Amino acid sequence: MLAKGSMLRIALLLALVTPVGCANRAKRSIALYDSGDYVGAARAADEGLASHPGDNNLWAMKVRASIALGDGEGTAKAYEQYVAHRGDDDKELLRDLASATLGQALTSPSVKMKIEAIEAIERIELHALTDQVFLAMDDKDDRVAAAAAVALLNGAPEAPGIVDQMLTSPDAEARRIAIEGIGKKVAFKNRGRQVGTLATADLVKAADDSDPRVRRAAIRWLAMVKDKDSVETLIKHMKDPDDSVRAASASALARIGVGNLAGYAKQALGDRSLAVRLAGVEMYAAAAADAELVALIDDTDPMVALQAAIAVKSKHPELVDKAIGRAIAAEEWTIRAGAANLLVTALGKDGARTRAQALAADKEVGVRLAAARVLASVGDKDGAMRVLSPALADADYGVQAAADLAGLGDAAGIQALSLAVRDTKRTPAQRAAAASLHRSARRVTGGLVAALADGDGLVRVEAAAALGTLAK
Repeated sequence: MLAKGSMLRIALLLALVTPVGCANRAKRSIALYDSGDYVGAARAADEGLASHPGDNNLWAMKVRASIALGDGEGTAKAYEQYVAHRGDDDKELLRDLASATLGQALTSPSVKMKIEAIEAIERIELHALTDQVFLAMDDKDDRVAAAAAVALLNGAPEAPGIVDQMLTSPDAEARRIAIEGIGKKVAFKNRGRQVGTLATADLVKAADDSDPRVRRAAIRWLAMVKDKDSVETLIKHMKDPDDSVRAASASALARIGVGNLAGYAKQALGDRSLAVRLAGVEMYAAAAADAELVALIDDTDPMVALQAAIAVKSKHPELVDKAIGRAIAAEEWTIRAGAANLLVTALGKDGARTRAQALAADKEVGVRLAAARVLASVGDKDGAMRVLSPALADADYGVQAAADLAGLGDAAGIQALSLAVRDTKRTPAQRAAAASLHRSARRVTGGLVAALADGDGLVRVEAAAALGTLAK
């Protein structure tokens, strides 16, 4: 149950989005709701539904009242019954509920909640909350101000100046957020002179930031925009003390495709980090260094060998099967799972199906789930479900299996995913993860709607973000 203050804030916000054109049958429930009598509002909705079970407005009021009461189970049951009568999701209601929850999060003292809410509002384009995001640009915490300014970079004249200020913030996370925003806008070629004045020069400068998170973000976006003027900076950061920065630099050089790529690739392949070595394979491929790639088929790391084989498969198709065989026979299960993820790329659908069927019997659940996703992607839904259904009972992978099954339309998976997001035995982080998985499953469940009444703010925000996405 939510604290009384939290329930009241949600209720007040939900009241703001109550449809003004509701039929007369819902008027009594709305009046009680607006007066703060949520129990009465729920009861009035029930009374109306007894004689008019198909009235959408009464169902919406029943759902709203249950959320305002912090009644997760009641909310789940109400929404599931509503959908059963209606035949599909009420996207307008879901958008309203998401908007109200994210609007509440913007008033929270929690920096993390505010940032996640702002990012969700931008992603799902909740224009009704633009004014609240605008106000967040004045937040005393640089991270929140940066997130808000990035969200409004093309829509508010003040935003570019705030983003520019955040590039020199003492808070590294605020600098990272600003760089991510600039990179995103530049890479996706958003129009507007504000973006152009920031552009790639800021990314190049940020690549030398004192914090590896900022350096990595800047370098990743330099790769996305293929900035040839940044090559010297990228070469320098191939010797960065941070593994992820070195990997990002090597991959960026491969994407930009300028300079002595074969020489840089050789340097990368001697690195201790697998991510850097895989980027070295990218550079050899960008340099069309086929002989060097063929030589990597015997590399001690099966994933390096497999990526090299994929890079030359058009000329040497026989090498792919050899590399796949090595990878799926590896002792480390993460290599076998990684190989499963590359099966379609390496072998095409028919070849991938055969290998995935074999991996579906692997001793590790993580490998079996990876194989099941391959089977689903190549059209073998039944084969995928035979693997996923038993995994529902797994303590570590059950929720992911539920999401995969839900995505296939399996009733047991949908139910398990709905239960997971409102299971109070799970931690808030686990419930939030279950809420997020609804997006990949492309399913709204009663449990996801019920998560709007969760006692943890971050769970509510994640649920609202998922609902907003699914209701678009």
